[in-house]
Amino acid sequence: MNEGVAEASERMLKGAGAFAHETPYAVGKHYRQISSSPDVYLVRVPFLNISTSETNCYLICDGGECLAVDTGAPTPEGAALLDAAIDELGIDKARMSFFLTHLHMDHAGLIDHVAPKEAPIALSLTDFNLMAASSDAEYLRITEAQVSAEGLDCDLVHKSARYGMGIPSFKPEGRNLKFVAEGDVIAVGQTKLEVVDTAGHTPGHLALFHRGSGLLFSGDHILFAISPGLGLRLGVVDTMGVYLANLQKVCDLGISRLLHSHGEIRPDWRERVAWLKNHHCERIEQAAAYIAEHPGATGADVVKNLTWNVPQAWEDIYPAQKWCIVEGGIIILNHLIAEHRIAREPDANNIHHYTLL
Repeated sequence: MNEGVAEASERMLKGAGAFAHETPYAVGKHYRQISSSPDVYLVRVPFLNISTSETNCYLICDGGECLAVDTGAPTPEGAALLDAAIDELGIDKARMSFFLTHLHMDHAGLIDHVAPKEAPIALSLTDFNLMAASSDAEYLRITEAQVSAEGLDCDLVHKSARYGMGIPSFKPEGRNLKFVAEGDVIAVGQTKLEVVDTAGHTPGHLALFHRGSGLLFSGDHILFAISPGLGLRLGVVDTMGVYLANLQKVCDLGISRLLHSHGEIRPDWRERVAWLKNHHCERIEQAAAYIAEHPGATGADVVKNLTWNVPQAWEDIYPAQKWCIVEGGIIILNHLIAEHRIAREPDANNIHHYTLL
């Protein structure tokens, strides 16, 4: 067995032991059953990056059909493990369909490998259009200008490009793409799942809700291992406001269990939502307080003086982490603008300066 697959399978088995009291269902070498109504199988597809080591992908099976929720990152180990789980469960790939919560590489990167050409692939049109635009020179130019106007290094846009939207190997031509949105229903056998708009992490981020069991397949909307990053996207006026509203939307759904994309599944997701709200609100207030104490501060001043979960000096932060900080900082400034709490004024060099209203 491939070494990476063997290690991931070992983690799956250990994780199953930890949850034996909560999920007394089937455990295979490459999967763990986590629900029997409907039948849902968790497959942890390995992908080591800065903050996580695997993506939780889910196989929902009913009546000989199977819906895969996300596919994981495009690595040989990930492809081998996902294939092994599908084979071990006796799933017919010709009767599979796919749902992508969003189009980040660690969620959709194996779609071209695992999905037959004719298989239905449900996804967000917003994120699909963003993926198409993100490699466009004009899109990059406008993003560079947005970053530069805050007094920040626009080279970060290029250094971090591979961490953004996009599945380099995926060719949509000839694929059976199904663009879905809030309120649409996806069927697998007799099981019906409702599409929920959970924009924030990406502008088209989607979740799936099974109302009968209360299961929510939530992608990166709510995570325990890390605080979900909010992406800086052109045309989105207030990403933070949208994300906070969608956190509350999830709380109001009547969920019994949150099936997220990274780390162990935990029951205390409502507490995590409260923590995430407080976490973002503290940073928003910190930014407002800094501007109050330093009227005329640039965006770079604000971003670099917020408290981020990195121990290094600004110059030593890894580019991908630095880009996440830049995105998060500008999103906070945009939120304070949208809330009419601060004013943004460009100087003669088109660098933004901020004051309280």
